[in-house]
Amino acid sequence: MNFFEQELAKVFGEGDVIERPEFAGGCCVGSLGNDLRVKTQFVTCGVADQYEALRLTVLNRTDGVVDKIDLKFRDTMGLKMIPDNPNFTEGIVPYIWVCKDMPEWYAYKPTAEDYTRLRKSTKNYLEQFREQEKARLVYICAPLRGDVVANIEFARAKAAEVFREGSIPICPHLMFPPIADVNNPAQDEQARQMGLQLIGLCSRVNVYGLEWTDDMWAEIHQAEKLGVPVYTDQKTLGRSSRQKNKDYER
Repeated sequence: MNFFEQELAKVFGEGDVIERPEFAGGCCVGSLGNDLRVKTQFVTCGVADQYEALRLTVLNRTDGVVDKIDLKFRDTMGLKMIPDNPNFTEGIVPYIWVCKDMPEWYAYKPTAEDYTRLRKSTKNYLEQFREQEKARLVYICAPLRGDVVANIEFARAKAAEVFREGSIPICPHLMFPPIADVNNPAQDEQARQMGLQLIGLCSRVNVYGLEWTDDMWAEIHQAEKLGVPVYTDQKTLGRSSRQKNKDYER
């Protein structure tokens, strides 16, 4: 991390203000929910190489900028006194300056309390935009066809694990087979489409099984399209290729 990223990590690194924060290019980028993202960076306020504020840009994943604000250190940290320094008898407003391509805090280095105040101001602003978490609904993505009885039991066991963790399992395997005839193409397709719609209501998709079928891939791609996080019990997403799954129905 460069200097700016290190300073941003002191504010956002714990992930309690911005979900899944990533640091690059002197910025921190993370999530506020399904479709909202936020970008944070230090900015100048009219004086070159003198960074006096933290800029927060809220973006919609598809529609672009929703809102933007510059939180000035004067407002978030206040005036700071520097004892025994005759150059700042009336105190100083903290800012980052760049001297000979080396950024650093000028004269005053923020304390843990200062970072906490900056974090609180940031959180108060972002809470106005944060999307409410979807009641911890977890979509169970697993194979169905083949040995249907065994696969339904496998999905039931995975749904039970999610239930014991305190989340609400959404398991198409337990919902649709009793009411949708898999041998009826129209009902079968209707059940598939309803399953895809359910993904949009969930806070995450859990993928289970060694082989991922075409229908499972459709659910994974739907989740990615909607910005719903996908978790898998495999070490790498996509361990089973789609081509390999062509001969394996869900």
